[in-house]
Amino acid sequence: MNDLLASMDEALEERKAIMIESNVPDAIGMAEDDRHRCEVKSVIRRFFPDGNAAAEYFALVEKKRGKGPADKLRADCRVAWKQHQTDLMGQA
Repeated sequence: MNDLLASMDEALEERKAIMIESNVPDAIGMAEDDRHRCEVKSVIRRFFPDGNAAAEYFALVEKKRGKGPADKLRADCRVAWKQHQTDLMGQA
């Protein structure tokens, strides 16, 4: 999983550079928001329904990026996780 976090950091830096070159207002903030949105989707795709595996990933994120970003990811993933469960029940 460390490789995943490293490649996500590389993608974030590339995204920032592209946005800065394109004169996007608040390029750094927008790139961070973009990463977060994509990471929430990734967590749901990769770990649902295994909450323990997701918790391990959150622990790695906390170690690498800090408690604040990890807590934000956890909170947004909880919402997405519940929505995904609801969507699956509707398909059954």
